[in-house]
Amino acid sequence: MSGMFDSKQDKANKKLIRTKQEEKAKKKTRIITISIITALLIFSATAIIINSGFIRRTAPAVSVDGVNFSAAEFEFFFNNEYMEYVNFMSQFQGMGAMPEQGIPLSKQIYYVDPESGEVTTWAEFMTASAFERMAGLAALYNAAVSAGFKLSDEQIQSIDDEIAMLELQALFSGFPNTNTMLQQMFGTGMNEKAYRNIMEFIATANSYNEHVRESFTYTSDELAGYYAENKDDLDVFTYRQFTVFIDHPNSEDFDDDEYDTALEEATEAARLEAETLERQITGEDDFNTTAANYNEVYSDPDSTIRLAQGNRLDFNIADWLLDPTRKYGDTTITETDHGFNIILFVLRDDNNYRTVGMRQILILREQVSPDDFTLGTDDPGYIEALNRAETEATQRADEVLSLFLAAGETEDALIGLMAEHSDDTTEGGYYPDIAKFTYQSSHVQAMKVVPEIEDWLFDENRQIGDSHMVHTSAFGYHLLYFTGFGDIFFEIMAEDRMRTRDHTSWLETLEIHQPVKRAGFIFVHV
Repeated sequence: MSGMFDSKQDKANKKLIRTKQEEKAKKKTRIITISIITALLIFSATAIIINSGFIRRTAPAVSVDGVNFSAAEFEFFFNNEYMEYVNFMSQFQGMGAMPEQGIPLSKQIYYVDPESGEVTTWAEFMTASAFERMAGLAALYNAAVSAGFKLSDEQIQSIDDEIAMLELQALFSGFPNTNTMLQQMFGTGMNEKAYRNIMEFIATANSYNEHVRESFTYTSDELAGYYAENKDDLDVFTYRQFTVFIDHPNSEDFDDDEYDTALEEATEAARLEAETLERQITGEDDFNTTAANYNEVYSDPDSTIRLAQGNRLDFNIADWLLDPTRKYGDTTITETDHGFNIILFVLRDDNNYRTVGMRQILILREQVSPDDFTLGTDDPGYIEALNRAETEATQRADEVLSLFLAAGETEDALIGLMAEHSDDTTEGGYYPDIAKFTYQSSHVQAMKVVPEIEDWLFDENRQIGDSHMVHTSAFGYHLLYFTGFGDIFFEIMAEDRMRTRDHTSWLETLEIHQPVKRAGFIFVHV
């Protein structure tokens, strides 16, 4: 009995155990199945979020001194650096390396270190360039925030206007919306909101930078003192120059030693001729006559005139021109590879005069090229076409002048005639800060105009409201209106250089932090 009983109980126990194991296995299977489904759902949701650009717009990919940039924002700077580089290098074909189109930048070699053999890809090069730009902007941005600097309403409006222009550009370019166009330009994570944030970040940094530069002030005495210390660099030198050329022998006609001798003889002959011509010169009239008699290429007096600031003088004449004892009519000879330059000193200008402003109506003379005629400038057809163009310009000028006089000869009268009668594309035909020498920097632009207009503008009797029709050989007719006087030219240059000096010193106080890659950098596509 007991044996039979034990056997039945054992079978029951085994069945119970088997049943529990099956239930446990089923439960485990359900858990695994649920886990797999959950994982797939999470993966699918994550993929959707990533593909939508949400994480690429929100997760920090790069940090610079507390300023975080998402993957989309980094790609903006990366693509911007790429486009700037390609556009710049396209102007100098063959002068520098260019990445190939259609191949990922990470697969293209930019540089191989000849010593270590280390390879830098184009993606790494562009990333380093983007990092450098981001680091500089972040330093300026943090400085602006610390100073409590905020964009003005006008600057905010400017960004709004840019966004509006992008919307129009997207519409006319066939994109379904602005975001699609921005994604094509700067990466899949970009949208209008992210673009606006970047624009505000950049505008804050750059505007504060400009604000600091403009905050430096200087007295008239300080400007005069700076100019006096740097007058050799800033004074403008006027001189005349023409070249007596060496009649170089043909090397094929001589052995090496014979050629050297022949070249020395030709050089000495040119030197003697230059010295003979120099002795005939006592002033500009003599200089122009002598130059024209030597070579007809100098028949136009303007062909020999030279203007240069002291810091731009040719090294072989700089010391001679800078000599404080130099006076009008002094001459010298300098040697070049091609011959001997005869130099006549005309003027050293200390730029102590006020710039002037003007408006103009321009009546362009039709361009007639002698290249379009068989005999060039001697062709009767060319002369006839030139005279016809001049006559038509004169008739238009007479008509415009009559209308201007009838309208009262005022600035408003001139502006009113511009839309219909002026060939000048400058807004309002307005030219402020005209000087006797063109000075350009990143912040200042003072321009020189053609001699015929300059002579009228800088007449010592010129007054605000004066008007005059001027004919120029280069363009045609100019109905001019004198709008007034600007700042003293030497003070403009001194202030610009002092401001640049002090602004540069301020920039050097900023601590530039290197960008650090964050976890979100895995979402960067470059």
